[in-house]
Amino acid sequence: MNIKLSLKSIYAGIMLILLYHAVFVKFPFLYIQRMIALTLLILILPKVRFRKKDITITALLGAYAVFTLLSALMNKDNYIYTHTVIGGAFHILIIFEIFQVFLYVLKVRGADFIIEIFLLLSFVYVLCNDFLAVFYPQTFRHDYLLGNKFMVSYKHMEWIVLYGMGKRKNIFVFLVITAVSLYISAKVNCMTGAVGIGILAVFILLKSEKLLHKRIFFVGIMGVSAGFPFIYDFFTGIYPIRYFIINILHRTAGMTGRTVIFDYLPLILNNHWIFGYGYNTAYEVWIGATDWYPNAQNGFWNCVCEQGIICAVLLVIMAVYATGIRNNIKFCYPLMCVVYVYAILGAVEITMDITFIAWVIFLYALKSGEKNDKRDNTRLQRGKVHFRMY
Repeated sequence: MNIKLSLKSIYAGIMLILLYHAVFVKFPFLYIQRMIALTLLILILPKVRFRKKDITITALLGAYAVFTLLSALMNKDNYIYTHTVIGGAFHILIIFEIFQVFLYVLKVRGADFIIEIFLLLSFVYVLCNDFLAVFYPQTFRHDYLLGNKFMVSYKHMEWIVLYGMGKRKNIFVFLVITAVSLYISAKVNCMTGAVGIGILAVFILLKSEKLLHKRIFFVGIMGVSAGFPFIYDFFTGIYPIRYFIINILHRTAGMTGRTVIFDYLPLILNNHWIFGYGYNTAYEVWIGATDWYPNAQNGFWNCVCEQGIICAVLLVIMAVYATGIRNNIKFCYPLMCVVYVYAILGAVEITMDITFIAWVIFLYALKSGEKNDKRDNTRLQRGKVHFRMY
């Protein structure tokens, strides 16, 4: 029995390591990520499982996959550098793997196993990146070990969330991790990431479980985020917000050209609202249309630009569905917080990506529960889990 459990642990651990690198690590060469995805597919296929209670999320993911592939096929011959069909197919494959790996590992080992492995990997990457960024900045010309400045900040956000969900945590270490993350974000000049880390820390410390699990609240946040390109004049005209942007973040009122980008949206989306331009085409489309700007600088509308309005709405519905499930709320709270932060930052950044989808699916998998997931289900339902951090 022990040998069987040990083999299951090794098998689950290998899948989690591969999944982490397929989703949360950006490689300089795309074929590396695709090789990882194909290897993971071989491992997860024998373990694929379907549960009756997953019908809703499976239908949403299936519809998202269909419309993503339709968008890719409709635009397959329109670009020089972007292969929409191959890119879209691998995108859907990785989403399938995220869903199935989380379900399998939760069944055989539980949530703590996932969190501990992901937290270790996150810490190693953060440590290596920050050491080089602080002590050997000349190593990098433009990007860093983790990628561009946004990837660096989001990796620190990931570190905070995983620590907040771990078994051993306290408020002092949490504040130190947050302070380090803010410092590194400032060091790499990612003020958007610093704001996101600040919001995430405040959310976690406020313990607003009842508010954040209300679906109507997430819909409101997502509505403001998606509508921001059309109402930014109102927000930037409010003195405290304008002061914060100019005097605290040291950015222009136009938010480093974002307001100009937003003005291009109706022109670029003309005749492409339903199916977009195809998966991962934003850079080629926007550079071709504007000669300068690389994407829509808004999570929702960048998804519309690439995959169409139907896919973007389906992603929002998935997030709304996952956040509203009333189970394991306290344990999943840091995870809910990061989903909200991604929605908020989506007003000015490209956050509705594979990482956002992974967080949403992980949130759903934890909230949907497994009977043998002792920490997530049995103890939480009996109210015996106590977080020293809170």
